Amino acid sequence: MLESLRLPDAVISPPLLLAPMAGVTHSAFRRLLADFGGYGALFTEMLSASAFLHESPEQSPFSKRRPCEGAVIYQFRTSGEENLEAVLEKMAGLDFTAIDLNLGCPAPKIQCQASGAALFRDFDRLRGVLTRIRRCYQGALTVKVRLGDDPENWRGPFLERLRLFEDAGVQAITVHPRFSGEKLKRRARWSEFPWLAAQTSLPIIGNGDICSPRDVEANAALFAPLAGIMLGRIVAVKPWIFRDFAGLPKVEVDHAEVWERLYRYTLEDMPQDRAYGRMKEFSFYFAKNFFFGHEMFKRIQGARDVEGVRAAALGFLEGKPQLSSSERLNFT
Repeated sequence: MLESLRLPDAVISPPLLLAPMAGVTHSAFRRLLADFGGYGALFTEMLSASAFLHESPEQSPFSKRRPCEGAVIYQFRTSGEENLEAVLEKMAGLDFTAIDLNLGCPAPKIQCQASGAALFRDFDRLRGVLTRIRRCYQGALTVKVRLGDDPENWRGPFLERLRLFEDAGVQAITVHPRFSGEKLKRRARWSEFPWLAAQTSLPIIGNGDICSPRDVEANAALFAPLAGIMLGRIVAVKPWIFRDFAGLPKVEVDHAEVWERLYRYTLEDMPQDRAYGRMKEFSFYFAKNFFFGHEMFKRIQGARDVEGVRAAALGFLEGKPQLSSSERLNFT
């Protein structure tokens, strides 16, 4: 893997990136990650192109960015029906590193709106979207994809899209090596990384089930051709984990303090009703640090408001629960 990922007007170093995750990678969570460091760039949540036009980017917890975050990449989903020109004009007033187009989300709700994996599937519509973007935006453009739909015959269609990305001026591709119909129970196909990287001169960023530096070390030949690594849900479990991948000194972690810090950050950026759902979402992952973390999440699920969530979480965490030693986590 390279020591840095070069994009127009930006160098991402180390080439370690936070995956966009719905309900998780909002402004408060990115602020928490900035406290620990170790990453090269952070992604926003997947942003709706149409909703973005009606938000205040300086206030919205989805698009708000603090200087402490460093490099931030804004990811959008679109069907092509939205006013992309207006979206990009609005983005011009923000401080960001790149724009990413989501072409991989397999969620039925997203595909029913003709975006995510549905846009990747529709070659002509995808070409039209990329052409429109490049007519009014010349900055760093990346895409995030899966392998496609057909496990038996995916390479041909994937190569077609690689050539399209090259022609459209895409500067980097994040690949989550699963198919659009697969859920997280099926392991990501890291074995495809070398083939993918060999098909294009564009940088390939690997994503999917990467939970520890040992995953990379034990599969060095598979990860070596990559230009970067993207971490997902494991970062919600261990917000300090980028430091491990970057080889930085370990920090002493007080799990109760980390949880409460994110709680405070979230309430600064969101009204209580929205913070309630976000803290429950984060706690589902954070609870996986502990042998009996399911008990923590069970208590939180019964809470009726943010204060109840806080009381349930800290009641568990301040008891110094036993940490789990497992690096291979089940996120389903």
